[in-house]
Amino acid sequence: RAGSMGIPMPGVEILVVAEDGSLCGPGEVGELVHAGPTVTMGYWNDPVRTAEVYRPHPVHGPSQRVVYSGDMVRRDEDGYLWFVGRRDRMIKTLGYRVGPDEILDALYASGQISEGLVTAEDDPARGQRIIACVVLKEDGALATLRKFCRAELPRYMQPAEFIVLSALPKLPNGKHDLITLREQIAAGRIVIDPFDE
Repeated sequence: RAGSMGIPMPGVEILVVAEDGSLCGPGEVGELVHAGPTVTMGYWNDPVRTAEVYRPHPVHGPSQRVVYSGDMVRRDEDGYLWFVGRRDRMIKTLGYRVGPDEILDALYASGQISEGLVTAEDDPARGQRIIACVVLKEDGALATLRKFCRAELPRYMQPAEFIVLSALPKLPNGKHDLITLREQIAAGRIVIDPFDE
């Protein structure tokens, strides 16, 4: 199924596990957990990492070890898995777990931006507030981008704030430098676009 991770291969059990250890239903976001004969006993000579990733089966208990992948996914009604994001990059806002890449896909789909990054900062009312940092195309408009997000994204996934930049900070390898961007936002060195309908 185009865009999905597919379905488990024969002999492999894939679980989608919620934060509280329960199994997720269709459409619910949880961590991808591998079980079955393909799972090894652990990392070679690395007991600390093994303890982090290899844990008891959430249903069958310690008699079977499983691998918590760190990938956040959701399973559709037909059993296909859809990648949402990495656990360490997930945003918790308004009671939901949100993958930044899902929001970024919508920003690009608007046709208004040439570059974008989605991050978050702590917010006492929301848990975290979503911040979209974007470089608009030459003919792009922030008003159009906001309107598109309101129409295409559920309320809890809509950015609380848009920051328009001329360029996004990058690492020497050319990848976006999310750490520097967050530091700049926290220090107030980024000028936030004052546009507001």
